[in-house]
Amino acid sequence: MNINIYQIDTSRDRKRICFFGLDEIKELTGVDTLNSGIYDKIFSGDVDCNNLEAVYRMFNTDHPAGYTGRSLSVSDVVEITDGDKKGFYFCDNIGFQKIDFDSSLCKDLTATEKLSVLLIQPGKASRMVEIPDTLDAMQELVGGYIEEYMPFDDEVAIIVNEEGKLKGLPPNRAIYAEKAETEIPSYAELKRIFMEAESVRKHLTAHITFTADSFKKEYSEQSRTYVVSSDNKAYWSKHLGLSIFGSCLDGTDQRVNLDKYMAEEHGGADGWKVEKCVLVSSEKEIADVIVGDFFIVKAPVDSEKYQSLTKDLEKKYSEKFKYPERFYRQNGEIKVHQIKPKERSDAR
Repeated sequence: MNINIYQIDTSRDRKRICFFGLDEIKELTGVDTLNSGIYDKIFSGDVDCNNLEAVYRMFNTDHPAGYTGRSLSVSDVVEITDGDKKGFYFCDNIGFQKIDFDSSLCKDLTATEKLSVLLIQPGKASRMVEIPDTLDAMQELVGGYIEEYMPFDDEVAIIVNEEGKLKGLPPNRAIYAEKAETEIPSYAELKRIFMEAESVRKHLTAHITFTADSFKKEYSEQSRTYVVSSDNKAYWSKHLGLSIFGSCLDGTDQRVNLDKYMAEEHGGADGWKVEKCVLVSSEKEIADVIVGDFFIVKAPVDSEKYQSLTKDLEKKYSEKFKYPERFYRQNGEIKVHQIKPKERSDAR
């Protein structure tokens, strides 16, 4: 149903009727009609409710995202704008009373510009919500003073509760460090790094690019670049094996025994010569864990105001933060388990 909610602005309430029932207000004011001029429209929109009692429960105990008014209470007015129950209803001491009400005399606080943001809550899938473009609405959404966090290359900001970690709010989502790439000065140095890593059973990954003149045909750099793991026998200490398996980046040459071709291994003087070696991180590393409710909004560098997420940013970050995450410790490190809903066998 579509509704509007009106609440008394206590600064204009000279007769102090806020939170009084309809009969009490009539006694205090001496008139039968409600003074609409002291009311503000503080909400307007569709709600998933079938009746006024459901509206009362929603706005009293489970506020919609972005709602900045008081909890629905006695003296508030709810307008139903569609259906056969269309009209104005006074929230009385018991139930609702249909009344005459001139909404044109009310101050409209819903006319504020809106922002479409991506809301992410612990244990829930991400979802788009619309909130007023006000500081109060943003603080309401995260449950306290806001803090801006911009870990991504896109012009987006994560808006969090600045005291979330101090207050012990529940872990929500992890932010991962970008994959690191470090150029190694020589293959000999890369080999030394690989052998040190394998001595403590830590597997590393590198991209080894061979020079164009190592080949009789012309190949692109991706075709000349092979992904190689330190988890190869040639990098294991005290091992008789010498094999080094790798696959080129474009997928055209898979599981090649490179040590037979490399000049610096067993390929001989006419073997493939190494042009460069780049060490790459093979696992996602947690850079931070965001706690409590937070949202993502567009934050152009040349603007002082936040903006609604564009469709492409909405799609990208809805997917990035789609599923809730569970955090646990293992061997002294924080680990993350993504919680995906089980697929139903009867799904179409």
